[in-house]
Amino acid sequence: MQIDWESGHGPLTAPISAAGSALAGSYAANAAGVSPWWGVGVAGAGLVGSFIAGRRAGLGRVDLVLNAAAWVGAGAWCSWALNSGPWTVNCLAALASGAVGLGAALAGRRAARRRAEAAREAENTAAARDGIMLRYRALADQWSARFSRVTGIEGVRVVGVEMWPSGGMTLEGRLPEGGYTWRDIQRYQDGLAGDARLPNGCSVEIVEGADRGSFLANVETENQVAAGPTMYPDDYSPRSLNDGLQIGRHKDGSEAAPCIRQLTAVFTGRKGSGKSNLMNVTIAGQLRMVDVLVWVIDLNGGSLALPWLRAWHKAGRPGRPPIDWVADTPEKVLAMAETLLRIAKARKPGYADLQIEADDDKIPVSPAVPGIIANADEIAELYSGKARRNPTIRKAGDVLLQVVELARAVACNVIASALRATQDVLEEPQLVVQSGLKIAMKSDEREIAYLMGWNDKISPEDMPTAGTGAIKVLDDPARALVVYRMTPSEIAKIVVATAEYRPELDELSRRAAGEAYERRWENTDHLFSAAAPAPTAVAVADPPAERSVREGWSDPTAGWDDPEPSEPEPGPTGDAAIADADATVRRIRGEIDETTSRDPDIEAEARAIFEASGLSYTPPAALDEAQSAGGDPRKAIVFEIVLKSGPAGIGPEAIRDIITRLHPDVDPPHAATIGRWLSNDPRVHKAKYGRYAVRPDGGTSS
Repeated sequence: MQIDWESGHGPLTAPISAAGSALAGSYAANAAGVSPWWGVGVAGAGLVGSFIAGRRAGLGRVDLVLNAAAWVGAGAWCSWALNSGPWTVNCLAALASGAVGLGAALAGRRAARRRAEAAREAENTAAARDGIMLRYRALADQWSARFSRVTGIEGVRVVGVEMWPSGGMTLEGRLPEGGYTWRDIQRYQDGLAGDARLPNGCSVEIVEGADRGSFLANVETENQVAAGPTMYPDDYSPRSLNDGLQIGRHKDGSEAAPCIRQLTAVFTGRKGSGKSNLMNVTIAGQLRMVDVLVWVIDLNGGSLALPWLRAWHKAGRPGRPPIDWVADTPEKVLAMAETLLRIAKARKPGYADLQIEADDDKIPVSPAVPGIIANADEIAELYSGKARRNPTIRKAGDVLLQVVELARAVACNVIASALRATQDVLEEPQLVVQSGLKIAMKSDEREIAYLMGWNDKISPEDMPTAGTGAIKVLDDPARALVVYRMTPSEIAKIVVATAEYRPELDELSRRAAGEAYERRWENTDHLFSAAAPAPTAVAVADPPAERSVREGWSDPTAGWDDPEPSEPEPGPTGDAAIADADATVRRIRGEIDETTSRDPDIEAEARAIFEASGLSYTPPAALDEAQSAGGDPRKAIVFEIVLKSGPAGIGPEAIRDIITRLHPDVDPPHAATIGRWLSNDPRVHKAKYGRYAVRPDGGTSS
C-alpha cells in the first residue's frame, strides 16, 4: 500500500484522498483475510520512506513530524480495520476524525509556510537594501538629522541614496506622521544648503516623492556650471511638436524638455543672463520638428533671426529657409499677428473633421498641417506702456494676445522673451497668466516671484551664473535649470542638418494668410547678408503730434530724426532754454522706477551736462515744488480720478491708463510723479498699499 498524502492535493483534497485510499485498502485486505499486523508494517515502511524523502527534499522538522504522524495514524487505523472490519461505526468515525485532523494540520502548516516565505522575502529585501545602504548609511543618518534639525520636523528619515556621476546625490526622504508634505521641506531649501556647507553655486532642490508623505532631495555637491557650459546635443534627428522641446538639464542631470504643443511660453532675464541663447536653443529645437513653421518677431532689426538666416545663406540656401517669416518693423509685426489670427480662425472650422477623426479636441499636427510658433524677442517693445503709445504696436500686441487666447487647439502659439518680469515690461498680465511654460534666467527674487509665484521657493542662488535659471511647466513646481549653450558654429550645423525637415504652410492656412504671407520676403535682403542694401522704408501715416511736456515748452528732442541738420528756428531763449532743460530732466526721471529716492550720481551727472552747456540746473525736488506752486493742470485730472474711485482707492499705474484712455491729448504723468502728488495732497490718504483714496472727512483731519 502506497499513499501520497500531498502530491497534487491541498488541505481539503489530501485528507479525503488519504482516507479513501486507507478505507479501500483495508476493505480489500480484510476480505482477503490479511493479518492486522500488515497495516502496521506497511505504515512503518511508509514512515521510513517519507522521512528519507523529506530529508533529501530539505523539509523542516515540523514537516517531517507531520508526515510521521500521518503515517502512524494511518497504520494504526488500518490494523484496527483489519482486525474488526472497516465498516463498523466506530472505525468509520475514527477515520473521519483523522481525516479532519490531518486537513487542519495541513492548512495550518501551509499558512505557516507562507508566512515564513513572506518573512524570508522581506528579510532578503531588507538585506539587499541594507547592502546598498551600507556604503551610504552614515550619509543617510547625517541628512536625516539635518532635515529634522533645519525644518524642525522630528522623525524625518532618509531611506534611499542615489549618487550622481556628475557630483551630487538624490535622497529619498520619508516624513513622519502629522500631516506633513514635501512643501514643508521645500521652504527650507536654502537653509539645508547652508547647513550642509555646500559650495557657492550648489543648491538643494526638494521635489515631490512617490507619495504625499515622501520627498526627493536633489543635492548638488559640485558646481557643474563652473566647469563649463553644457553644449547643445549633437543629435539632430527629426522630432515632432508633440515631442519635448530640449532646453537644458536640471541639476540632477535629467533633461528639461517640456512639450510645447499647447503651451504659450514666456522667458525673462536681465542683460547677459543667457536669454538670447535660450531663444536660440528653442529655435534649434523647433527646426528639428518636421511639423513646425518658425516665425520670428524682433523689432531690434530682426537680430534673433539673423544668425539662422545668414548661416543658411552662407551654406548655399539648402532646402527652405530655417525661419519662415521675420517681422522686424511695427507694420510687419501687425501683418504677421493678423495673419496668424486669420489662420487660427480658418483652421477651427476647416480642420474640424481632422479633430473628429483623431478623436481629439485639437488638430493633429503633421508636415501636411504644421504648427506655427511665433518667437517674439524683447516683448517690452510690444507690451510696455511706452511702446503701446504707438497705435500700430498696440494693435499688433492686442492681436497677438488674441492668438494666445484662441489658437491653442489649432497649433498656433507664441514664445516670448522679456528683459524683466515686471509690470512695466509685461503690462499685459494675460500673457503671463496664459503662459504654461515660464523660464526665468538669472534675476532677482522679486522678479522671479512675479513670474513663477511665491509658492515656488526658487532663489537667485539657484541661478548663480549666466545660462542658469528656473523653469516652471503649468502647475508643477519650479525647478533649477542649466540651459544648453548655442554657438554660431552650432547654428550653422543645425541649419544644414535640418534643411530637409522644414514643411510648407498648408493650403487652407495659405489662403487665410493672403497676400501678407506671399510678400513676406520683400525688403528682407538685409537679413541674409550684411552687404545687402537696406530695406526700402515702408510708407506709413504720420503719427499724431505729441503734446509738449508743459504748455509753452518745446520738445528738446524735436528734429533728432531729421536726415540733415536744419537752420535753427527763432524761438525762446534764456528762461525758455532753462525750462527745456528742466523738461528733459523730468523726462529722464520718468524712466527711473522709484518713488521716494533719487540716485545722487545720476543727478550729479545731469548737473554736469547742463552746466557744461551753459544752462542752469534745477534739482528735481525743487522742480517738483516749483511745479506744485505753479499748479500742473494734470493734478486736477488725477484728483478727479481718485475721487471717483471710491473708498477702495486706485493705484498710480491705473490712473495713468485712465488718463491715456479718457484724455488722449494729455501726456500722462509718470507713476512716481502721481504718487508724490497724492502723497502731498492733504485730501488724499493711502486706503491700501499702493492705492490712494480721498479722505472720508475731505482732508480736514491732519
